[in-house]
Amino acid sequence: MTQEQFQLATQHHQKGQFEAAEQLYLGLLQQQGEHPVLLSRLANICAQTKRPDEALNYFDKAITMAPSEPQLLQPAIELALARAEHALAKRWLELSLQINPADDEARERLAGVLMASGEENLALQALTPLLAKSPNHASLLNLKGLALCRLGETDKGYKFFQRAVKAAPGQLAAIKNLVAYGKGKKEPLLEQLIPQLEKQFQQAGAPEQLRASLSPILFAYYEKSKPDKAFHFLKTGNDLLRASYRYEHAQTKSLFERILMGFDQGFLNELRALAAEAPSPKIRPIFILGMPRSGTSLVEQILASHSLVEPEGEIDFLRKAFEQEAGCLLDHQASKADRLQSALRVASSYIENVVSHQDSQGREGAQFFTDKMPYNFIMTGLIAAAMPFATIIHCTREPLETSFSIYKQNFSGAHAYTNDLIELGQYFNAYKSMMHAWEDRVPDAIYEANYERMIDGSDQEIRALLSACGLEEEEACFAFYKNKRAVRTASETQVRQPIYRHAMKASNAYDEFLAPLKQVLASGEGALDL
Repeated sequence: MTQEQFQLATQHHQKGQFEAAEQLYLGLLQQQGEHPVLLSRLANICAQTKRPDEALNYFDKAITMAPSEPQLLQPAIELALARAEHALAKRWLELSLQINPADDEARERLAGVLMASGEENLALQALTPLLAKSPNHASLLNLKGLALCRLGETDKGYKFFQRAVKAAPGQLAAIKNLVAYGKGKKEPLLEQLIPQLEKQFQQAGAPEQLRASLSPILFAYYEKSKPDKAFHFLKTGNDLLRASYRYEHAQTKSLFERILMGFDQGFLNELRALAAEAPSPKIRPIFILGMPRSGTSLVEQILASHSLVEPEGEIDFLRKAFEQEAGCLLDHQASKADRLQSALRVASSYIENVVSHQDSQGREGAQFFTDKMPYNFIMTGLIAAAMPFATIIHCTREPLETSFSIYKQNFSGAHAYTNDLIELGQYFNAYKSMMHAWEDRVPDAIYEANYERMIDGSDQEIRALLSACGLEEEEACFAFYKNKRAVRTASETQVRQPIYRHAMKASNAYDEFLAPLKQVLASGEGALDL
């Protein structure tokens, strides 16, 4: 009977009758317990029916039971890479390489995952044997250049970008890095290639994906010299990205308002009282939050230069912990006692995940660590009340400069609001009103680090920042640009330099093109109804 059910499930699966197949597989799973074949079949169905998180969970269980099955590993690796689940992809690629150490493609993919996971030194180790075998492999050269740049070896990294472009002039990733890390210097390779890229961009019938890939390169190349031309490329690229996904500001606004409604003053007071009774963890988080491009990388680089601080970069542990408890936290019909315990579980899960992450990388936890995920601003009240041992640094910058800097990055995906000037302004206004609400409710818990003030009086502001974090002054913090730690955000070139002023009014040359954004920012359109 069991074999008949399995055959019937297989037939349904092959015919695309996924619901029927899934029910039969689940029935078999209940009858005979977990089995790697059944788990892998369920993983495939979940992937085919657009349920990637469930698929990854099934793959994880199946691979744990049968770690040496290439046919099981390959689809799991593909899905993990597509979902940017770096920890799973890393583990499964390492298993794949244990089975077939000569698989250079898997080793190259592992190097990319290590880069994405912030393990640049390990990525360099993975790249060394590959480049020894293929010294002119453009993507490998580009990866090594990027790893070196992130580790502060910008001049060395730039030479690898040059080698990558010479080896494969059509390698857009290497060309993009050549522009980004060239800092405007004259580069013969680019002078030859940019006109060709422009021709491809303007060509009738050019694929939209190609034009979207070319636009940030062409914008960056002309940004300082020809703003009219540069903005044409910038807007075209953003418009192409915006057309590729659905986004409604009303949904963002509704979510922000629901969170603020759930974390009202009374709830925060009770949560803080409960949290104060629990022992503080051995490590203390410093949350660096606010809008992207508001100076968060600069603040982290300063703090990361301190001997007691371990930088963790943009980790999403708090978001994941919050989402696991959101059903209860945002259910206004749930009892207050349940919601309070749910909020405390978010805090404890967050700390546990950070400690586990540090242990998995063989790092001893420092007394303090930084979490530079900008969007943690959404959970500022929860952080302040459930983690009274944490420091909250709110990074601010002039609204137009912040917004234009975001627009220049060609963000997409989780940054869905960023590709349209009006939606970008609306989001900024929603963020601004949300932070005003948090500042009213937990005023003593938030320290503002303002970008313009930092530039006007850096030493004074650095001293104030260190004091807000409970840190003694150390000379290295005032020479933060000498810190060779890995930096993985769009600001990595800036934080390698002393504080400079030329970014303060970067929008001036584009003033006429930014009229829609300026109008929304001035009107307050999109702000929360509080």
